Amino acid sequence: MINLVSGFSEALDAATAAQELAAVVEAAVGGTEEISGAVIFSTAASGAAGVEIGDLLADRWPSARLVGTSFEGIVADGRVLRDRPAAIVLAWAVGEAEPIPLLLESDAFREGDRAVEDLEAIFSEARGGVPISREDLILLFPDALGTTALEPILEALHRRFGGAPIAGAAAVGVAGTPCSAWMTGESEPGGTLALIVPEGAGAMGCRLAQASGSRFASPWLRVGACRNRWIDELDEEPPLDWIRRQLGLEKDAPVAPFLDRLLVRIRPWNGASAGDAEVDLDSLPDESCVDFVERYVIGLNDRTGAISVAEGITRGAELAFALPDPDRARGALREAIAGFDPGGVLLQFACRARDESLYGDADLESAIVAHAAGTRPAVGTVAPFQLGPDADGRSRILVHSTLLAALGTD
Repeated sequence: MINLVSGFSEALDAATAAQELAAVVEAAVGGTEEISGAVIFSTAASGAAGVEIGDLLADRWPSARLVGTSFEGIVADGRVLRDRPAAIVLAWAVGEAEPIPLLLESDAFREGDRAVEDLEAIFSEARGGVPISREDLILLFPDALGTTALEPILEALHRRFGGAPIAGAAAVGVAGTPCSAWMTGESEPGGTLALIVPEGAGAMGCRLAQASGSRFASPWLRVGACRNRWIDELDEEPPLDWIRRQLGLEKDAPVAPFLDRLLVRIRPWNGASAGDAEVDLDSLPDESCVDFVERYVIGLNDRTGAISVAEGITRGAELAFALPDPDRARGALREAIAGFDPGGVLLQFACRARDESLYGDADLESAIVAHAAGTRPAVGTVAPFQLGPDADGRSRILVHSTLLAALGTD
């Protein structure tokens, strides 16, 4: 059993914000002595105020373990707050199954097998030598700038943790600087905030849900030639030729203005489909297909027609283009919320691109989640990417997706 409380403040100064957050938490748990720990998410625009709020609450709650970090934006009260000071607190009372907060160093997700062993030891020590199991939930908030080895390490940890689900979102700092990660009395710019939600705390793998926000815009195409993260050929054509056709552009028309909306779905070749017969442009894959990773197109070469994606590519892999779809995004979000049991706190890890650029309204998704949450709190983050399970349960980097996590019980 876990008793979670959330609070929200958009006060301009740290002292006022700390007072507002403390008032909500203390009223809910019945006093400062009952508060065991808390996580504070602040906007990057808050600057040093997030750490100051933590210091003030640490003085007020001396027996509580406090941690925090900063994000591009936060979600609270059915609204998205970015580019201005704001903070939310997720606190818990003393109980049998309490979350365990950790602050990992900025190089925790470095290259090499040793990183996995070190992380496994850190998490085991945090639980008093008890290994992480599949009934636990791990929430991670790594710095968005330090993701070189993130996915392979998460995949290895998922195996070592007995299949425990790993979820979270990317933290950021102000103006492209490392995030402001901290623990009481300790600051780690670019560090990773972690939260172990143990078995019995009302958070199971089935209480995670991902809501996609895109749709297939092409059939599966075979990668014929590639270099690292550059794709030079798709079904014997330059990728930019395919993109122009999918976007309805004229030959040689500029593609760069559309890159912020164009996605690709990538999977290993399954032995059929692309390349085995003439591609039927009117026959798109079924949206029930989930055996892929989705990434943005992040670069192009007008001279060669090549494109670059934020994912390692091998020759023979299959790729399909995808476009944002507001109707599909709304439907997937409502379906995800409907799958949760009532009670507890609903965490919304939102994508920064699913705002007015998708709906014409920056607050639409947060309002949908808040409405569906009813009387339970709904808070969260806005980030460049999220972390969540793929079709096989492995934690991956998710883009143009909203991830939901239900924590705690009534």
